[in-house]
Amino acid sequence: MYFLNSRRLGYALVTASMLVAGLSTGTRLYYLIFLALLAMLLLGAASALWTLLTLKFDIKGVRTRVNRGERMMTVFTVRHSCLLPVSAIRIHLNVPSAYAPTQEVNVSCPPFVERTFRQVIQCPHRGVYEAGVTRISVEDVFGLVRLRRSPDTRLVRLEVLPRVTDVEPLQLNTIDQGPEFRSRAAEDNASPSDVRAWQDGDELKKVHWKLSLRKRELMVRTYEESARPDTLIIPDLAEITALRDQQLTLEDCICEASLSAAQAQLRAGYPVRMPLVGARPREIDGQFPADIPAFSEAMLRVKFDSPYGYEQVLTLMLARFQRTGGAVLVTARLTTRIADMALRMQRSGVATKLIWVSDDDREESMALIERLKMGGVKAERLDPWGFEESGERQRPDEAAFDDEYDG
Repeated sequence: MYFLNSRRLGYALVTASMLVAGLSTGTRLYYLIFLALLAMLLLGAASALWTLLTLKFDIKGVRTRVNRGERMMTVFTVRHSCLLPVSAIRIHLNVPSAYAPTQEVNVSCPPFVERTFRQVIQCPHRGVYEAGVTRISVEDVFGLVRLRRSPDTRLVRLEVLPRVTDVEPLQLNTIDQGPEFRSRAAEDNASPSDVRAWQDGDELKKVHWKLSLRKRELMVRTYEESARPDTLIIPDLAEITALRDQQLTLEDCICEASLSAAQAQLRAGYPVRMPLVGARPREIDGQFPADIPAFSEAMLRVKFDSPYGYEQVLTLMLARFQRTGGAVLVTARLTTRIADMALRMQRSGVATKLIWVSDDDREESMALIERLKMGGVKAERLDPWGFEESGERQRPDEAAFDDEYDG
């Protein structure tokens, strides 16, 4: 028995009053009422304890990995052998939710009959959670005694992966567009690989003069071709100041936009590098579509705890753009300075795309997007709530339900 509510408090006061009245007056009626109330308490405690001790419980359907927005249908069976009636059997579930970490399901089950129930668990946000039943409680029919115990089943480690959508890849430049691009696309002069005889059109600076003098013919150095320009995908991992649910939704959208861009580039044949500049910086890279799970895993676990503003992060990345074919910037903040840096990247020969995660459609904000587009940047505003499907943002008590069916 735990916590004191109005019913239990009233019961305690009435019972104590009857006992005091009986002792004071010696009237048998007061003693009979007191004994009846005491019998209610004992009967309620016996029914709750009997049910709890004989309760058999099993749960199925809790998966270890789901995509964000999916709903898991969990199925659990309940059986007990208590002949005394009880008010309710409550099952407390750990769920991945931004509103409440637990859900409570009330079930009714007669003795010696196994009944099957189902419960929908929503997964509205990416991350790692523990899902399953945390405790089972039983309340007697009078509402006086509630007992609880932990179930025999263990919590399941549930990973809610960010969703990935099909988007158009960012086409990287494949022809000379100025000295900046040529410096990225030309041969790697720091990596000579072999020598060969002179051919018409060769540059004099590639002639190997010492070897030419020994062999008495012009020999030129050959070099390894530089690697295909990669795509740099830079998500903004600075902390987002907003209500908890809004914050998580914005974080989800940034991760999913970055992951979708990485998938599109890898499928198009472009190597991808994704620096994650957080409190513990790391970088994910890949060259083939088979590397997509590594990016998904990183986006699942990444934390938005960067000590740097997004402008600082882009400044740190400027030195890498000389050998970068394209850059995808994903941020929930769009400032004039960020826009200027994106335009600078585009003018330097780096194919640039900026994804602004926001529902801000004010005129001045949209004017900044148009300015980026006029400068050649592929800019777009991504509404984090515009693509929510199937009522993902409903509260758990609006979408989750328990429904009994014949097993």
